[in-house]
Amino acid sequence: MTGRDASLTLHVPGTVDAIRPATEQAESWLAERHVSFEAMYLASLAIEELVTNCIKYGYENPAGRTIDLMFSVEGQLLRIEVVDDGRPFNPLEAPAPDLSLPIEQRPIGGLGLHLLRELADEARYERRDGTNRLTLLKRMA
Repeated sequence: MTGRDASLTLHVPGTVDAIRPATEQAESWLAERHVSFEAMYLASLAIEELVTNCIKYGYENPAGRTIDLMFSVEGQLLRIEVVDDGRPFNPLEAPAPDLSLPIEQRPIGGLGLHLLRELADEARYERRDGTNRLTLLKRMA
């Protein structure tokens, strides 16, 4: 990859061990493009949360599966697309966690997806051709 590439595509194997290298590669590419801290955080959280959820819940057996992550920076806009062929799941419809409950009473899970929805300026989900497709957009000032 050269510094001028406008997009980065990562094909992340369906294993937890593949998450950190994917995050490091994406963060390095985004840093070269001088994206904002907020955009960098959204990208890192998206990799961690969405790939983990796909591995844990999207497949009966994630071995041999791949989750595709596409990043592009166009002007002051970061676009993140996540595509997997797991079970149909729209993360935008996941219930928001009840943040009024004390931490010890909150059920485990749901906070990461909630944070993604809150951090993205725009989020879209589509189920197409047997795949889940989530697009997150983040404007950078």
